Amino acid sequence: DDELFFGDKFQSALGSIISDSESSDDEYQNDQALLTRCGYKDLGSGRMPNQDRSVIVHYYLRDDVADNANATTATSKKVYTHRALLMGIFDGHGGSGHNVAHHVALELPRVFATKMQQGNFLTIDAQFDDKIAQVLKQTFLVVDGNEPVKGEGGCTASTAFYPGFGTKVYLANVGDSTTLIVRYNKSTGKSTIVHQNRKDKPHLDDERQRIEKAGGQVYIPTSLLISDESKETSRVYIPSANGMQLALAMSRSIGDFDGKVVGLISEPIVSIWDVQQYQREHQFSQGLSQDSEWFVVIASDGIYDVIPEEEVVDRLGKSLYHFTMEGGVTKTTNPLVTCEQLIRKASRAWLKQTPGMKYRDDITLGVSKLNFVTR
Repeated sequence: DDELFFGDKFQSALGSIISDSESSDDEYQNDQALLTRCGYKDLGSGRMPNQDRSVIVHYYLRDDVADNANATTATSKKVYTHRALLMGIFDGHGGSGHNVAHHVALELPRVFATKMQQGNFLTIDAQFDDKIAQVLKQTFLVVDGNEPVKGEGGCTASTAFYPGFGTKVYLANVGDSTTLIVRYNKSTGKSTIVHQNRKDKPHLDDERQRIEKAGGQVYIPTSLLISDESKETSRVYIPSANGMQLALAMSRSIGDFDGKVVGLISEPIVSIWDVQQYQREHQFSQGLSQDSEWFVVIASDGIYDVIPEEEVVDRLGKSLYHFTMEGGVTKTTNPLVTCEQLIRKASRAWLKQTPGMKYRDDITLGVSKLNFVTR
């Protein structure tokens, strides 16, 4: 019950794979962390497996660029190696949600890499953003189409992709998991959330219209009509084979096969965040730009239901960048240890929230530095 597990970590190919002698992940071991813990879900039918899955994937892109337009030999070319980053959190629900989430964790990085290989993504042009967004959308749809359960079970899918060059990060999301982009101030040690995905909830205008047009029904609790800060959630009713109705707290997901007939979809909303645009809008000076670092956090609601986002990113930022406290004492806790501390804190909070009932949600937390590269 007390074990914590490293999330699935992949090394995948996109373009040409560079050899181990050219680059090593050892130098990045303190730049990222990924950890998960199974919850307590003994509701009389035995313990449920951990339904969370998560990935941190690095794709290595090799770009041979000629020194000049007339260059024809390998010796007249410059070689750029880009270390692209894909992060994803997949939170399963329903009786077979863990199977759906596991399928997504294995298949989404592979399908995404295959589709990226089919296009030219080593040059940023006017269509670059649209092409990345389309590849992400196509990837989600393919993974959903190949989902093996086709029954009671589905999962969220929230991802962040940085191609290894340029100034933009691409977030794709279905469901209500959370991906955060965070700024870290090196002088103060303060971390600030600068962007996050939209959570797909059935009461949102566009989602509700689609569901009701398909003949579905949305439940909206009274407290949510009064205030957006309500902790209650809207739900879409999904018919099941046994004649019962399921009430799902999201309007988009992977899986949930029976929900397709009432407007549930797997096409993600893709948002694009540009660090240069952010700095212009917030009037960053050169000094402030140099004083800033950036990182990405993925987590399931097993974290954020009991620990505020601000506390999570504050502690992760300090662990990633070894914040030096007053008196010259350097904080040496690495991000993996910090993830474990936060997960154990969330575990205790879940048990306090459910006195007399042995319940704790699955808890997953991942973080990675975001190193913007221009050439």
